[in-house]
Amino acid sequence: MDPALTNPVSQAILFQRLRWGMLSNTYRQIRAGSMIRPLTILAASVVLFTFVFVVSFGGFRFLIEANNLPATGQFLELLVGLLFFSLGFFLVFSSGLILHASLFGAAEATFLLALPVKADQVFAYKFQGAVGFSSWAFILLGSPILIAYGIVAGCPWYYYLLLPMYFFGYILLPGSVGAILCLLFVNYVPKRRRQFFVLTIAAIVGLTAWYTWRIVLESRTLGGSSDTDGETANTILQRISFARSVWLPSGWVSRGILAAARRDLASTAWYLGLVWSNGLFLYLVAATLTKRLYRRGFNRVSTGGDLRRKHGGAWLDRVLARMLPFIHPGTRLLIVKDFRTFRRDPQQWGQVAVFGGLLFLYFTNIRRMFVDDIGWPYRNGISLLNLCVIALLLSVYTGRFIYPLLSLEGRKFWILGLLPLRREQLLWGKFVFSTVGGLLLSTSLMLLNDVMLEMPLDILLLHQLTVVVLASGLSGLSVGLGACMPNFRETDPSKIAAGFGGTLNLVLGLGFLLGTIGLMAMPWHGFMMGRDGNDPVTLLRMTVVVVGAVLGLVGGCVAVFFPLRAGIRALERMEF
Repeated sequence: MDPALTNPVSQAILFQRLRWGMLSNTYRQIRAGSMIRPLTILAASVVLFTFVFVVSFGGFRFLIEANNLPATGQFLELLVGLLFFSLGFFLVFSSGLILHASLFGAAEATFLLALPVKADQVFAYKFQGAVGFSSWAFILLGSPILIAYGIVAGCPWYYYLLLPMYFFGYILLPGSVGAILCLLFVNYVPKRRRQFFVLTIAAIVGLTAWYTWRIVLESRTLGGSSDTDGETANTILQRISFARSVWLPSGWVSRGILAAARRDLASTAWYLGLVWSNGLFLYLVAATLTKRLYRRGFNRVSTGGDLRRKHGGAWLDRVLARMLPFIHPGTRLLIVKDFRTFRRDPQQWGQVAVFGGLLFLYFTNIRRMFVDDIGWPYRNGISLLNLCVIALLLSVYTGRFIYPLLSLEGRKFWILGLLPLRREQLLWGKFVFSTVGGLLLSTSLMLLNDVMLEMPLDILLLHQLTVVVLASGLSGLSVGLGACMPNFRETDPSKIAAGFGGTLNLVLGLGFLLGTIGLMAMPWHGFMMGRDGNDPVTLLRMTVVVVGAVLGLVGGCVAVFFPLRAGIRALERMEF
C-alpha cells in the first residue's frame, strides 16, 4: 500500500501549501499583466507613509522639544495608547466583516466544507487572510507614527526591532474578538435580525449624538478664557485616559513601547509577553468556538436563517424612493435595487462605515490636539489636507463599489432587458445612486471638519462645492468606464475592480481628483497661507478663486458627460 495513503498529511500544512500556491499564482498574474495598478498602489502607500511620518515627526518635535514634554512621560504614553485603542476598535469590525464574507459567503468555503477537513482548519486558513487584509492599513498608519516618535525621542536600536513584534501580537487581539463576534452573530442573531439592527442603530445614533454634544461643549470651553484652559485640558485627558488602562491591550502596548524607549528591557519583555499570550488565548477561544458553531452557522446562512422571514421592501427603500421624486419611476426603481443590494452586503457598507467612522473620530478630535486655539496656518493646512483625505475616500468608494456594478448585472441582464426601460436609464440610475451616496458621506464629513476648525464661510461653501464636483465626476467616470469595459464573467467585485478597467478608472480618478482640488481649493488656501483668516478679500484673489471654481465645474461636467455618453453607446451595442 502507498505510504502516502497510510500516513495522512497535516491539514494545517495542506492549507499553508494552498495559500502559498495562491500567492504564487497571484504574483505570476501580476507579472504577466499590467504593472500600472500595483505600482500605483505602491506609490500611494509610499506617499501616505511619508505624509504620516512627516506630520508625526513635526508633531512630536513640537511636543517634546518646543513644549519640553517628557519623551517617555504619561502624556505620550496616553497618545500611543489612544492610537492603538482607536485602530484596534475599528479592526474588530473590519476583521469580523471580512471573516463573515469569507467564511459564510464565499464559494471557496462551500467547497472546503464539503471536503473531509476540520472546521477549525478552514477557520484558521480564512482567519489568517482576513487579519492580514484588514490590518495592513493599521500597520501603514501606525508604523510611521511610532518610527517618528523613536527618532525624536532618541530611542535605542532595539526599539525599532520590537515594533513589528508588538504590532503583529496586537492585531491577534481585535482579530480574534471580531471572529468570535462574527460566529456568535451568525448563530444567534439571524432570527431576529431586524430587532437587532434597530437596537444597534439606535444605540449608535444615541452615542454619536451624546459624543457630538460633549465635543461641542468642550469646543466652546476651549474658546473661552485662558483661565479655564488647564482645567478643560485635564478634563479631556481624564476622559481618554482609559486608553492606557492596565486592563486594556492598548495600555499594554503603550506601556511596553515606552518601556523600550526608556531602555527598560524587563518591562518591555513583560508587556510583550502579555500581548502575545492574550492574543493567542483569544485565538484559541475563537478556534474552539469554530468547532461547535462554524458548520451550524454555515447551515443557517445557507438555508436563509429564518424560514418565516417575509421578503419585500424595507422602510429604508421607501425613504430613498421618496427622496427622489424628480427621477423617472423606472430609474428610481433601479436606484432602489442597487441600494438594497448595497445594504444587504455588510462587507460593502461595513467598510464604508469603518472608514467614515475613522474620519469622524479624527475630525471631532482636531481641536483636542492643542490646548490653546489652533493657529490659522495650521487650520488652513489641515483643512486642505482633510479635503484631500475625503476626496481619496470618494475615489476608493467609487472605484471599489461603483465601477463593478454594471459588470455584476451580466448574468442577470436578461431580466433587466424585459423591463420597459431604455438601457441608458440603467447607467443614469447607477450614476444617481453613486452620487447621492457619495454626497451624503462626503458633504457631512467636510462640513464637520470645517466647523470644528472654525473655517470662514466662503471656504466652507467652496469646500462643499468641491466635494459635489468630486462626487459627481468620480461617479461619472466609474459608471461610464464600467459600461465601456465590463467583465460579465466575474462575480467577485474586488477582482473586477482590480482588472485593467478598474486600474484605468483608478488612474483617471486620481488625476481628476488632483486637478479638481488644484483648481477649486488650492487658490484660496494658497492666498491665505501665512495670512489671517479674516483678511479682506482682494479683487485679484476673488478673480482667481472664481475662475478656478468655474474651471473645476467645467471639468466635473466633462467627467460626467463624456464617460456616461461613451458608456451608453457601448451598452446599446452589447448583445446578451
